[in-house]
Amino acid sequence: MSIRPVTWILLGPVFALLFFNHGFGAGKAAPEARPPQMSSRVDYDPKLTDPFFKANEWSYWPGAQHIESGMVPEGEKPTRLKHTAKCFATSFGVEHWVRFCEAQLLLDADTIELFITESNPGFHDRLRVRVRNGMFTCEYWTLYRSAPVPGQKLTWTTTRQKLTLDKKVYRKGDVIKGRIDFECLDELINPKYPNRPPRTITLKGVFKTVVE
Repeated sequence: MSIRPVTWILLGPVFALLFFNHGFGAGKAAPEARPPQMSSRVDYDPKLTDPFFKANEWSYWPGAQHIESGMVPEGEKPTRLKHTAKCFATSFGVEHWVRFCEAQLLLDADTIELFITESNPGFHDRLRVRVRNGMFTCEYWTLYRSAPVPGQKLTWTTTRQKLTLDKKVYRKGDVIKGRIDFECLDELINPKYPNRPPRTITLKGVFKTVVE
């Protein structure tokens, strides 16, 4: 797969804002208006493999290209983030990386929540996956930062989903590996703007992270 380059023009303070809203413990609140989403059975494959599972990939935040352009203050080391996912999404009309995943065991100990995310100056993808009793549901949302529509109401309805995990039971501290294939319909619900056609967004790839 090829990734099309995106040019980012930002100021230093914006970098800090984006970093703290990257999704690592923040930015997990989905929009209030949520249509009912489908529920599907989880596939399990104890022999699930992918080259990414053996890789040790990192990236500088908010991007190595900005280090070369002098956006990181002299004498300061840029923050490195370990990639915990290798997915591709098609929001914003262009295929791009989604490189981070968190996994959390919820209080009832029967539910695993996956939070697959990418947030940078070019893209903002959020996919929450909840797994319980062998079934799962997905919630996707994004943020269109440029040219917002006043009074807009965006909805994302799941149209296809497939989740494969390497085992059925996880405890805190376990490594969880999986594969996701997700598709949803992005719609603007606003009678003042009837001509904005629905958009199909996909997010697919693999993830490997530690259950918190």
